[in-house]
Amino acid sequence: MQDWLSRHRGQTLELDRARQLEFGVPISAARAVLVAVTLQDGDPTTTQLGGVVRAIANRSLAEPVRLVFEGRSPAHLQPEDAETAASELLDTISRLVVEDEPVAEVA
Repeated sequence: MQDWLSRHRGQTLELDRARQLEFGVPISAARAVLVAVTLQDGDPTTTQLGGVVRAIANRSLAEPVRLVFEGRSPAHLQPEDAETAASELLDTISRLVVEDEPVAEVA
């Protein structure tokens, strides 16, 4: 997770024609990585969600990393809509990390 977030720091990932995820620079800590994330939907000047994603490792390598989003909706989404968007944001990040297959660099 830390490698993936590091490779995408400062980048904007197009999710579809209207939605983008923007990542800040990740900060690593003991068993955790934190990164600022914004979700843009349609209008690039209006942020739907903005906050911090925490990727928290489990003590057991057999257990998956837990993703947590803490933030707010500058677009003033209704609480239910903001919660749905945050859940989709975490699901999307999780899917992107799983689908990403780093290519070995060949000299």
